[in-house]
Amino acid sequence: MPMALLSLSLEDPRPWKNAVDALHAFLSDAVFYFQEDGVHLRAIDPSQVVLVEMHAPESMFSSYEVKTPPIRVPLNLGDYSRILARAGAEDVLSMELDDVVLKTVLERQDGTLRREFVLSLVDVPDNDTEISRPADVAHVTLAAKVMKEALRDASLFSSSVLLVARNDALLIEARAQSNFTRTIVRPGPNLNVSTTAEAASRYSLPILQNIVRYAESDEFLDLKFGTDTPLEVNYKLGPIRMRFYLAHMIL
Repeated sequence: MPMALLSLSLEDPRPWKNAVDALHAFLSDAVFYFQEDGVHLRAIDPSQVVLVEMHAPESMFSSYEVKTPPIRVPLNLGDYSRILARAGAEDVLSMELDDVVLKTVLERQDGTLRREFVLSLVDVPDNDTEISRPADVAHVTLAAKVMKEALRDASLFSSSVLLVARNDALLIEARAQSNFTRTIVRPGPNLNVSTTAEAASRYSLPILQNIVRYAESDEFLDLKFGTDTPLEVNYKLGPIRMRFYLAHMIL
């Protein structure tokens, strides 16, 4: 039997599942690149508003074999996400690529139950579209739980949100006619902010909520933005690094 093009296993599938779900919030199909140092993905959503990057390090896998890296694996994320949703707390996830199909196996750690799923690869063109990177004016580290609650407040009145960064505070604002809400976060256990000048940019609220949705509430978001610039959002799902660039709206 010929050797699989790639073969890997993961004792805790949850970070991988969450990363795929976070990608699927913006992408219907995507290309994973299995390289020597792990799995990489970079893609822009169909509306060209969000650029998504992911890196899952080789060290997170209990076994990781790639025959001739990089291996390009284009998948329908809806189908793949539904397969990963079937993983239980006691399952070990393994994947093998053979020609044009990806076999995903969910097997109990005691070996008493094994489930196999075969998913055909899809035709996904490479997408080199860029979103301009934010000018590194404001660098904010914010508790994910604070951001999620502030965005929920903002959604009471508006479909967009204004972020304002100063050295003494981060302001998260939303307005609709005479209605207004503002969350003010001061430096402390929930916030660290550094900026060379006041920065203010407006972003789509539903899209920003989708970006931070899968971040663990007890983790921190790393944000970078300037005035009228895209927003860079970084966080980790276990060992997996997620990065998003969100285009700004005109103030």
